[in-house]
Amino acid sequence: MASIVLGAATSHTPLLILPPAMWLEYAERDEHNPELVFRGRAMSYQEAVATVVPDWIRARPRDLATFERQSARCQAALDELARDLAAARPDVILIISDDQDEWFYESNMPAFSIFWGDTVPLIPRPKPVRGTERQRLMDQLVADGYGDARRDVPVDSGLGRHLVEYLIEHDFDVSQMTYVEESYGGRVARRYPAGDGELDVVRETPFRPQGLPHGYAFVVRRLLGEGHPPILPISQNTCYPPNAVTPRRCHALGAALAGAVAAWDDDVRVAVIASGGLSHFVVDEELDRSLLRALREGDTATLTSLPRERLYSATSECLNWVTLGAMMAGTGLAMEELAYEPVYRTEAGTGAGLGFARWT
Repeated sequence: MASIVLGAATSHTPLLILPPAMWLEYAERDEHNPELVFRGRAMSYQEAVATVVPDWIRARPRDLATFERQSARCQAALDELARDLAAARPDVILIISDDQDEWFYESNMPAFSIFWGDTVPLIPRPKPVRGTERQRLMDQLVADGYGDARRDVPVDSGLGRHLVEYLIEHDFDVSQMTYVEESYGGRVARRYPAGDGELDVVRETPFRPQGLPHGYAFVVRRLLGEGHPPILPISQNTCYPPNAVTPRRCHALGAALAGAVAAWDDDVRVAVIASGGLSHFVVDEELDRSLLRALREGDTATLTSLPRERLYSATSECLNWVTLGAMMAGTGLAMEELAYEPVYRTEAGTGAGLGFARWT
């Protein structure tokens, strides 16, 4: 029988790739981001600063010394997780994350999907060609942080098929993939509430080669190193209404995945990693701390009732942690928060709640 021997959760933002001396420069893009959501409502950076951002957020320090301290804590937590994964000696690593305009578009947007081919390619992002020389440098650093060399990443296809079949038998209509197309592209609408209805933003991605999406690639690149065991990518549509997943459904999926692992006949050691979050592109420190507390205490009521109006945009990646929390509930492993750093990089409170945790 398979057993879960380690749980881990990590943010995967570009802030974890860029040196802190570049954080303020990178934050300049926030002023022009049309997809910012403040407490359940999309609005422009300028409107938020003028109407909803409290003084205590405006007063948060945004100097290099602060960013260097935050970056050091985050990198130390990532190093700790990498050591934990090596020490646990798993035979397979399940990665729970989400797709953002990479494999899935409105031509096909599954709520849940599992990739179970024998391998999955990690393909470096195209060389940046837009913006100033400095902006292109930052974009290249970020691209390299998600994978700077093409390679085939091994996948545990046997366990992957078992998970798909088990979930179908237990009333989850999960999508499945066994190979990657030559190119991906398409349109995705951001259907977030706005002051006068819905946000009217449609992002179109030109067709291009696309390997492992960034949420999985970050884990492979930063935490696993060379010669790692097979992975198994599990995707949740956290970001895109109308079929964005709910906290309750993610928790139920986690419980079902734990059952599927326990029902697997092979005697293998399984590590599970949640990739993404916490709150961003607008920091919601209250939500982040509530989630971390609930995971630490095994508070199912809170985990299954996180306020959906505060889970729009990329903050929705908190749901990857909810699924992991449900998987770990019956293992006897205890959650430990390694670091939480709310990075407020502008006066509007844009940035990221950077979180790292393990179950050992």
